[in-house]
Amino acid sequence: MAMICALCVTHNPILRLSLVVNGVLGLAILSLGLPWLVILLALSLCFHLWQAFRTTNWLAIILSVASAILFAVLYSAHLLLDIALYWLVFSVVILSISGFFNYEEPEDEELVEVEVEPLYHDELDATPLTGLPDRNALRNSFVAWTEEHSANCALVMIRLEGFNDVNQHIGRDFGDLLLAQSATRIKQQLNVNAVLSVASNTGSAEKLAHLGGLNFAFICSLEEQKHLHEQLISQIRQVTLKPFNVANCTIEVKVRASYVNCDEPDYSFENLISFANLALDSNPERAIVPYHPQMMIEQLEQQARLRELAHLDFASELELYFQPVIRNSDEQIEFLELLLRWQHPKQGILSANKFIDDIRVAGLSYPVAAYVIERAAELAMALRMEGIELPLSINVFGPEMLHEEFIEFVDRIMAEHRLEPGDLIIECPLDLFMNLDEQGKAMVARLSSIGIKLCIDGFGDTPIWLAKLPNLNVEYIKVAASLTADFAHQSQVRSLVSGMVDMHSQNNAKVICEGVETIEQLKFVKSLNTYAAQGYYFNYPLSSVGMMSWLKQWRLEHQG
Repeated sequence: MAMICALCVTHNPILRLSLVVNGVLGLAILSLGLPWLVILLALSLCFHLWQAFRTTNWLAIILSVASAILFAVLYSAHLLLDIALYWLVFSVVILSISGFFNYEEPEDEELVEVEVEPLYHDELDATPLTGLPDRNALRNSFVAWTEEHSANCALVMIRLEGFNDVNQHIGRDFGDLLLAQSATRIKQQLNVNAVLSVASNTGSAEKLAHLGGLNFAFICSLEEQKHLHEQLISQIRQVTLKPFNVANCTIEVKVRASYVNCDEPDYSFENLISFANLALDSNPERAIVPYHPQMMIEQLEQQARLRELAHLDFASELELYFQPVIRNSDEQIEFLELLLRWQHPKQGILSANKFIDDIRVAGLSYPVAAYVIERAAELAMALRMEGIELPLSINVFGPEMLHEEFIEFVDRIMAEHRLEPGDLIIECPLDLFMNLDEQGKAMVARLSSIGIKLCIDGFGDTPIWLAKLPNLNVEYIKVAASLTADFAHQSQVRSLVSGMVDMHSQNNAKVICEGVETIEQLKFVKSLNTYAAQGYYFNYPLSSVGMMSWLKQWRLEHQG
């Protein structure tokens, strides 16, 4: 009877079949007592147990396990103590009780495995933001508004940053909550009539549209206030930069904005969105970026350069120029810095700062660095054969010098060209040294061990952590031209550079001032007790093809 009742409750056809088979086997054991029926009952119990574990009903699972354990105990007692077989049917009764509980089918594997993704892509389904109008709604409202008004307006794009860490460390749910709170703060600043109202999915009028991901936008009329959009951006940044309290954690959100004036009749809505994105992407360090047409020209030029770099012939199109570093004490050459130039087929000779970012994007940082090092080694060997022992410095773009492959390549090149320790100097940007981990420090130490001197370039161009400077084991430090350009009105520069000179002199590091163009600047940098200077005052960068003759001429003029 218990088995029949269980069949009426259980809706799973496989479990119904299992209960029927177990019930029939139980009755057969009571009437026949054949040993092989017990084996079939054991197999049927195992099958039922497997099916039970595929459900989500824990009480049914516990009863099924209990019946299997009871069957094993009673059958063992039958074999050892000759207990009657009908006690085995008791386990079948307990098994049938589990059928009174509704079994649940397991969810599909795709639903069980939750993939956590960052909030940066446009396909983000942010439930807390479903009340905001989307990109299509903003487009429709903009088109309808421009049909009745002049195009004297601005599209403003707001991009929130810093959510990747929130998603990883706190969770995506809290990231969505933080995103909704940020959107609420932005909306509160847009309650002015000059901001275009957009119909949302819920039928209400909203001022802010969600473009997807972390991008928001609104359109502001400039007919009455020419700079209203700039004021709104400033207010939004002020309220959004205030810390949020999410999951008992205080979190700060970074806000960036761009805007495009809609005064060109040829600009479609899609053009405006593309321009706003371009402004943000092309200036990642700036918080507020106005779009100007030159950005599109620069992007097209970069795309053209990338296509050209894909087919770049290093030997025929890349060339090394040189510029001397002159000691302040005796006006002799400390070393020659080799500067990379690109013989562009259309734009002429381009300096490295014009295409260094393109080199990185094209994935050519390491191949170009390897080519420059090999060319520098050839020039250094040629100088040594002429009896001129003068170090040459080369610039690397940064992270590529911290790889094992790069260091092994440098070591091999020095051995092949029979260079001595100190013949080559590697100049690298300051920010690389500001973020060195233990592995990076080990790679720098390896470069020093194979005889490569290191020079930090760009001191003064980027923010620094002064506490790290005394620990930098380098031979030279270059002070950027921006620190000494307006020396007549920078009393703080004298104290800063003089203190840095004293600090690094104790660590045997030599300070070099860049950008010296006049005799007054040279006198100023000498008064700071710097070791050497470099700039147009001494010489403009020259092609390395005439390096040998230039050096000989310099030595004749500065023999004393």
